[in-house]
Amino acid sequence: MLDLCLNYLKERMNQSVKNVFDLADDLVIVSPPTDLDGSKLPKIQNKILIFISNIEKDSFSKSYRQDFNHTSNRTAVSSQPLFITITVTVAANFSTNHYSDGLKVLSHFLAFFNRHNSFNRQNSPDLPKNIEQFNMELDSIPGDQLNHLWGIFGSHYLPSCTYRVRALIPDSESILTQVGNIHLSDITMAKRDN
Repeated sequence: MLDLCLNYLKERMNQSVKNVFDLADDLVIVSPPTDLDGSKLPKIQNKILIFISNIEKDSFSKSYRQDFNHTSNRTAVSSQPLFITITVTVAANFSTNHYSDGLKVLSHFLAFFNRHNSFNRQNSPDLPKNIEQFNMELDSIPGDQLNHLWGIFGSHYLPSCTYRVRALIPDSESILTQVGNIHLSDITMAKRDN
């Protein structure tokens, strides 16, 4: 589900940047700034990186959901939807010769997500089926925390912006239990004669 979220954003970002800057190749990739051993991979050079820097339970989540079917007098108790907040970083990983190009592209994405900060079935019919909706909000990180963040990733600072992405992941559509309303009245039982 996390990969679907980031890959969807990557696709939307690549569509936008290709149209605006007349590019043939993808410029946005899902990747952290360094590999596990701390090395930088050549494939991330002169690219916009999108990666997760934190995952939290959304504090506005609901504790349960019940669906009542009035026609059959049955209540379905299903697994609750998952409300999460993902901190997503969008970073311009451009060499010195292309640094200003990276800033132009990063500026483009700031404007893009300011205009398109909510994705749902109505405005984004191509949203992955396991994701009901998500909303993006530009986040401000204080300097000391920003330094700590980049230190965790084993990288020097890259021009970047951070978004709090609130996602609603619907339940698995598997019904855990069904509770039927039983109304007993004037039940007469008799043994059947064979």
